Amino acid sequence: MSKREAALEMGSADGLGGYRRLAVPGSAVGDGFFMMLGVFFVGAAGYELVRGVPRWPEGLITTLGLVMGLGLAGLTCLPRFERREGGPMTHLYCFENGFVIAGRDSMRAVRWSHITVTAERWESGTGDGHESGTRRTLRAPDGTVLAHFTGREPEQIGGYGVLRLHQAAVEREDARPLPDLPCDDRIEQSDRRGAEER
Repeated sequence: MSKREAALEMGSADGLGGYRRLAVPGSAVGDGFFMMLGVFFVGAAGYELVRGVPRWPEGLITTLGLVMGLGLAGLTCLPRFERREGGPMTHLYCFENGFVIAGRDSMRAVRWSHITVTAERWESGTGDGHESGTRRTLRAPDGTVLAHFTGREPEQIGGYGVLRLHQAAVEREDARPLPDLPCDDRIEQSDRRGAEER
């Protein structure tokens, strides 16, 4: 069973509602500049191979051009490779009423109502190098950081969609409380309450 299938099954078993989206905190966007530079080098080296333009030392420049071009083009694929299923990055499988946080070796179901989401705006650089974004941090009731979005993630897997799902679920729960279904957070809270009563 794949990690995605296991997360969807866990979300369904814990009553988190319908699946909505995938979020990958800390993921980055591939850099288009390197892709274009890579295409240029591959094109130039390909032209030399096809046209047979002599260069000193013969073949070295063409080989270096191909290697550099493919390497630079490959850099743009690195973020997609890192966020693949089973990759080194944490995945959040988001549902209507919560999410399943899946690391390399573990999974945990969490309800939206059991976490807080904080947002912090950031800016860096000036002129053409100016960047800005919003860091979003998901925290458990005890203050533990569950996920941290840097604000540089691609929009389709970033923190804004997670924030919107959290807000909608909290508003729904404020309007009509959901029944308490078992999930890791509930079990931990009931264990803490039992320890406090003793």
